[in-house]
Amino acid sequence: MIRFKKEYNVLFLKYIRRSIEDYYMIKSGDKVAVGLSGGKDSIFLLFALKLIQMTSIKDFEIIGINIDLGFNTDISPLEEFCNKNGIPIIIEKTDIANIVFNDRKEKKPCSLCSKLRKGALIRVSLDNNINKIALGHNSDDVIETLFMNVLKVGKLGTFHPNIYFEDKNINIIRPLIYIKEDVIENLTTTYNLPVIKSNCPKDKKTTREEMKNLLIKLEKIYPDAQQKIITSLSNVDFKNLWKQKNN
Repeated sequence: MIRFKKEYNVLFLKYIRRSIEDYYMIKSGDKVAVGLSGGKDSIFLLFALKLIQMTSIKDFEIIGINIDLGFNTDISPLEEFCNKNGIPIIIEKTDIANIVFNDRKEKKPCSLCSKLRKGALIRVSLDNNINKIALGHNSDDVIETLFMNVLKVGKLGTFHPNIYFEDKNINIIRPLIYIKEDVIENLTTTYNLPVIKSNCPKDKKTTREEMKNLLIKLEKIYPDAQQKIITSLSNVDFKNLWKQKNN
């Protein structure tokens, strides 16, 4: 069962609380769903939000949602963790894996899979009167997305920490944006959180993995590169960004 320890504040909670306050992610009365993929980031996010729920003056609900893609993954460790800690969990069975890899035979399946998974997550959330969806994207993910947009698309941008979808009346929030991936990996091991290995055939074989390796190389030259890039996203010199003039 999850119990609060003072060390949590120094190690990670202060960064998560900061992101929540910086981008107004959670307020009293919210019903927050954590998208549980089975990976280290999402289970760590659930663990951290449960701690914040226990210690915060904000009164909000937490529920776990797992979108079962159809890879025959054993998610019983997730269910056991949630049940032991009094966290409701919804398992939504889907045929996304079959659609992506068999019906569509996508050469680059990750984009379609992500779109279908997010759509299912929003649908299940709306069916359960949930108004916030928390995803476990960390600071590495922020920068990798930035790199992909710049190097693959020619667009300057990454995902926002708190996005409101007006047509659905729901927010997608990312409370782990100030925490590095290796920190999360170490903490999930230290606290024995249940991490489930992905059965996806494209796991670790994506463009994102290329960007991850690029970030690793960059940090060998500039050890504080990640911190500086994250800071730059809210310290933008708009005057010196190029904008085409209207004719």
